[in-house]
Amino acid sequence: MVGVTLIVAVFAASRASAHDLERTQVLLTFARDGSFVLDVANDPSWLKLRMERFHGNFIDRIVLFVDGHEIRPSSVEYIDGPALGTHRLRGRMPLDAHTLRWYYGLVIDPYPLTLRRADGRMQVEEIGGDAWSRTIDLSGQFQAPRMLDTLAPIAVVGLLLLPIVLRFAGRRVNTMDTKTEALGSLPLCP
Repeated sequence: MVGVTLIVAVFAASRASAHDLERTQVLLTFARDGSFVLDVANDPSWLKLRMERFHGNFIDRIVLFVDGHEIRPSSVEYIDGPALGTHRLRGRMPLDAHTLRWYYGLVIDPYPLTLRRADGRMQVEEIGGDAWSRTIDLSGQFQAPRMLDTLAPIAVVGLLLLPIVLRFAGRRVNTMDTKTEALGSLPLCP
């Protein structure tokens, strides 16, 4: 019995220390228009060693599988930090997206995947390391920009410019009236 307990304790300690090496954190934030920001953070030293065999091509190490199709991020940048290095990926989901499956092909240990939905809800999924996420519901949070969303800023700018336009138009009318009066008081040549 003591031997089994000792083996379990050693195994648990080795898994905890390996997880401490990776320190994986994933945050996926959605906007109403379907755009997303995906922050994948790891220990910088661990990540550097892990990425060597992939020649630094991080974007191929993650998969966003949406409604049966892979969605590829359109950009990736690396943000170096003292405790965690973060790859920030940006892209766009289809507006009619319903389901997401997630995969991160560098890690071994379980890690949290936090989703900030466009509708304000947050959810945290525990991902089993080198494994696919369960199916995550994305439905009902994306929508195309409404005409009101596009026209409202234009109307506000127009209303702000209206007094300036009226002021210049009023000056022009006054200047023309003054010129007409000045011309009317000149003697006419016979």
